[in-house]
Amino acid sequence: MVYLHGAMCETLRLYPSVPYEHKQSIEPDVLPSGHAIDGNTRILLSIFSMGRMEEIWGSDWMDFKPERWISVGSTDEKKMVVSHVPAYKFAAFMAGPRTCLGRKIAFVQMKAVASCVLCRFKFEVVDDHPVVPDASILMFMKYGLKVRVSNRA
Repeated sequence: MVYLHGAMCETLRLYPSVPYEHKQSIEPDVLPSGHAIDGNTRILLSIFSMGRMEEIWGSDWMDFKPERWISVGSTDEKKMVVSHVPAYKFAAFMAGPRTCLGRKIAFVQMKAVASCVLCRFKFEVVDDHPVVPDASILMFMKYGLKVRVSNRA
């Protein structure tokens, strides 16, 4: 389940279900970056872009690597555990006082569904099918995602 968790985080890093978020200041403030903003200023956060920034994720940002979410536990056990990644770095569930309350249950549900489906079926994207995200308030596939489903032997 640790590797599955890493794969889910990596998927959400590259393709967050909510790719953009906007906030608005009520009064003048200073952002953590040091930038001063006026009251009633609207700020657009591109979570989609943040998941692709070399400054945040390193030179291998384009690679799908579930391993970036996994670390080795105590030296006695050599057990793999899910690494802590700050919510301000991985903002798919937002951060701070606006963190998604359903984050933990969302992972439990995703793991339950993935475990049931992936052990019974094999999925292959149909050849020559364009896989293009269509960014709006929610992330969709522009042309859907055509896959061939077969039973696992």
